[in-house]
Amino acid sequence: MNKRLLKKHLYSYASLSFLAIAGCNNTSISNSHTDTSNTITAAQTLISNPVLINSQQSHTMDFVVSGSILKKLIINLNVDKHYGSLSLYANEQLLVNNIDIPSAGEHTLNVLVPFEAIGKYTLRFSGRSNNITINSAKFEDISGLSLPQFNDISKDIGFETEETYKYGGPAIADYDQDGDYDFALNNHNHVPTQIVTNNNGKVSIKRMFPSPRDLHGSSFGDYDRDGDLDLLVGLGGGSGTNPTSYELFRNDNGEFTNVSKDAGITVPARGRSPRWVDIDLDGDLDIALFNAQRPKYDGPIQIFYENVGNGKFKNRHIDGLEDAYAERTLVTDINHDGKDDFLIFSPAAIWINKGNWKFEDVSEQWLPEHIKGQTSIINAANLDVNNDGLVDFYFARGKTHYQLSRKSIDFNPINQKLDVRDDGETGKTLINFSADGEIELSDMELVYRLYDGGWAIFLGENKDRKVVNAKGFQPRQRPEEMKKADRFLKIAPNDAKGWPEKRETNGMYIGYLGDGKWKAEWVRNQNVFWGISFSLTGLKSVDYDWKPNYRNEKDVLLLNKGDHLVDVSDDWNIPPGGDHWGVTHGDLNNDGHEDLFLYRYGFLKQRIADLVLINTGENSFEMTTQHGAYYANDPGHGDMGQAFDFDLDGKLDLLNGSEEEGHWYLYKNTTENENNYVLVDVDYSPKAQIDAYSAVVKVVTATGKAYQKRVGSAGESFSQSMLSKVHFGLGKETSIKRIEVKWRNGEKLVLNDLSANNIYSTSN
Repeated sequence: MNKRLLKKHLYSYASLSFLAIAGCNNTSISNSHTDTSNTITAAQTLISNPVLINSQQSHTMDFVVSGSILKKLIINLNVDKHYGSLSLYANEQLLVNNIDIPSAGEHTLNVLVPFEAIGKYTLRFSGRSNNITINSAKFEDISGLSLPQFNDISKDIGFETEETYKYGGPAIADYDQDGDYDFALNNHNHVPTQIVTNNNGKVSIKRMFPSPRDLHGSSFGDYDRDGDLDLLVGLGGGSGTNPTSYELFRNDNGEFTNVSKDAGITVPARGRSPRWVDIDLDGDLDIALFNAQRPKYDGPIQIFYENVGNGKFKNRHIDGLEDAYAERTLVTDINHDGKDDFLIFSPAAIWINKGNWKFEDVSEQWLPEHIKGQTSIINAANLDVNNDGLVDFYFARGKTHYQLSRKSIDFNPINQKLDVRDDGETGKTLINFSADGEIELSDMELVYRLYDGGWAIFLGENKDRKVVNAKGFQPRQRPEEMKKADRFLKIAPNDAKGWPEKRETNGMYIGYLGDGKWKAEWVRNQNVFWGISFSLTGLKSVDYDWKPNYRNEKDVLLLNKGDHLVDVSDDWNIPPGGDHWGVTHGDLNNDGHEDLFLYRYGFLKQRIADLVLINTGENSFEMTTQHGAYYANDPGHGDMGQAFDFDLDGKLDLLNGSEEEGHWYLYKNTTENENNYVLVDVDYSPKAQIDAYSAVVKVVTATGKAYQKRVGSAGESFSQSMLSKVHFGLGKETSIKRIEVKWRNGEKLVLNDLSANNIYSTSN
């Protein structure tokens, strides 16, 4: 029995097991008929006269919760400068976690607030970053809306990972074709790519490489059509000084063998985003590689390979697209012609597949004028937000590492801590601060940039030289004198008396001027690092004469009108700003509408909750920070992930990465409601044995409701997933008239008269 037939035989047995289990577990759910229409009742006023809040001053009040325990907070406020964030506590339980106020001036914001029960609460409004004046605030009751809830099961399933840097989210697919999802964890520089194999709900983790490498995105795909999924990995190129090629790993019964050279994957690049795409629709997977631009090189930026069979690839040129500037891409079919197109970013552009290895830039036709060439897009998702059968787009926007490393600053007077992130390019940056006694320098990070000239701390007028052991280096890059140094430096006023007149050597200068006044300046007489970060604690106040980094960008929701896209961000209640590093999507509460999960970078040294945008089904989203997919003590930042059904129980789970020395987390969906679902496992096509990529699945219920999805990722940046077990929330629908599956070669399969709350496989 060959590998594909064996896999089909095993999975057919597994599918029957899943069918039986799913049917038994959800009998009561499938027979429920509770009304879930969303209703809003009269407003309950909280604040009618202006109150001031900031990092040191909160506003407290008593409130009696009656009616619905799920409420919508609508708040009008002003910020005096730059930006801010607002939180709400009830009996000191955090219910609204740092919603972003994007700019100075007046704003009206709204967010869902879930109380535990009816009764009396003490509410506390608090602010961060700048002075916030609350002009008015009120609650509205919300009913009929189910809030998704998640629980961290990482430890329970053996999914315990290191604190390390990430690179734009995981790649998820059933690489061993045993019926459940596995994944590749895309780490950066310090921990290599990891393969996570799912064995009936317990996972094992294996590093692909024995030592750290400059690894970026990855993607699973069956290029040799042997029935299991191979892996393509992107590598960087030493900031363009040493471009390398991508690496292709053939799956040999679960072991990955590097076959890059034999397969013909040899063109050097600054690798970022690998994609498996059947560009010519001949049935096998071709390769599209989207890259960073190489300095002092006028050749193609983007690289393409045609699959010519027998495990070999041939380099192909695509006029126009190969010279388009973009490091990230989303594979989609914007015009629904059955051919894969590319949304590339940033800047944003849409290239449609015209056939015969030709692509056309249709940004002028498809993108709204103010979106053409839009920058600061970190991730993108294609989803059908209004169930009209057309693919819509969501852009998650924010500041990248490099952009953040330009005068980013957070000061919290409560814990007397200053966090700074600046660039390592030629220049000087000065701050003044006050502190009564000893201060501490910690969390120094110097992101390596081929500079080996050293970095020291110079104290006082005499420039007493000290060294701290900074992060940001691989072992072979770390200066010798740092290896034995402490990670922190305590500095008393007497240790740093005076201020040196000349400050020219690369490093950080700290001086005590007397009467509680201090100065600090970091000097770069050349480009030294990609970024310079540090923390100072023990400070009472901070002052500077430069403009801090504006760390808020507005996300974009584009609605597909058939031949163009329309910006409906405001109409659909998209957050007015934030620093969103990722977006994934799916029907998180099984009500029949696609929801969004937004990954937030947060403060420089403090994790904040990510956002769930719940699709109301009434052409709008409602935002909440209370969903459970959050660990407050994680040392990293929101990065990227995927919504997928890890345990195949009909509820979408989350695999989330926490960037900058955070962890990976697997969050199980524990939402309790009476909604229904169906899972469609798309295997190879019956006749031509075409893999699942880009297959279109349509579900039509007995009452005529229609849902359509395409096999691919749940949001993309640098990596690509094959989510071939396609999930549909059905709301109160219990019967399915038909399921249609159409593979990219045109083959179709139709299943008729089915029940909800089951998984159906095309291989049965």
